[in-house]
Amino acid sequence: MRRDFKRHLDSLAPLYEFSETIMAEQNLPDGVRFPVHLAMEELFVNMVHYNPTVTTDIEVTVSVDDKVTVSLVDNGGTEFDVTVKRAVDTDSPLEERKPGGLGVHLVQNLVDTLDYEYQDGRGEVIFTKGSGT
Repeated sequence: MRRDFKRHLDSLAPLYEFSETIMAEQNLPDGVRFPVHLAMEELFVNMVHYNPTVTTDIEVTVSVDDKVTVSLVDNGGTEFDVTVKRAVDTDSPLEERKPGGLGVHLVQNLVDTLDYEYQDGRGEVIFTKGSGT
């Protein structure tokens, strides 16, 4: 299923409901749903925050077969390859850490596959998570 979401944090609840409906219909376990929701939220929020002048909706597609596949398309955003491993301080106390990067690091470790394509102002992030069935 595909749906477009307004580029705003107010879209997070409808985004959750959209994906939850699809995964609930397939009776996917919480151990699959939680990481999918978390990864979708992190990637969506990054598209909103790091492209503040872009006004196009973010296109989200969710499908379930032997795995959950999620695609988020950002038309007009800047290129940012979420598959690139970056140095992230996970050892220092929170108050000593420099903000940024932890969300992408988390996504990279939650999902089974993570791909990124960018061409002519169109960025697409695709990730999969085993369906647990």
